[in-house]
Amino acid sequence: MSLTHIEIDDEALETAKRLGGHRTKTAAVAHALEEYNKRLQRAAAYDRFIALGQDWDVEGAEAAHRAEKEASRE
Repeated sequence: MSLTHIEIDDEALETAKRLGGHRTKTAAVAHALEEYNKRLQRAAAYDRFIALGQDWDVEGAEAAHRAEKEASRE
């Protein structure tokens, strides 16, 4: 953990403490950073899945699924 000196809007920080139920400024900032990192990770995952989906062949997948179902009926 590192000690960092930054300027943060006092009103915004107090609001975050109150709404988040945090007892300290440090806890409020730590929680905010955790949530921010989670949001960025979700966005990166969405971007990866969208990139993967660009090459998907929906019609081909549907045909393969139908063929698989037909084969299991036999």
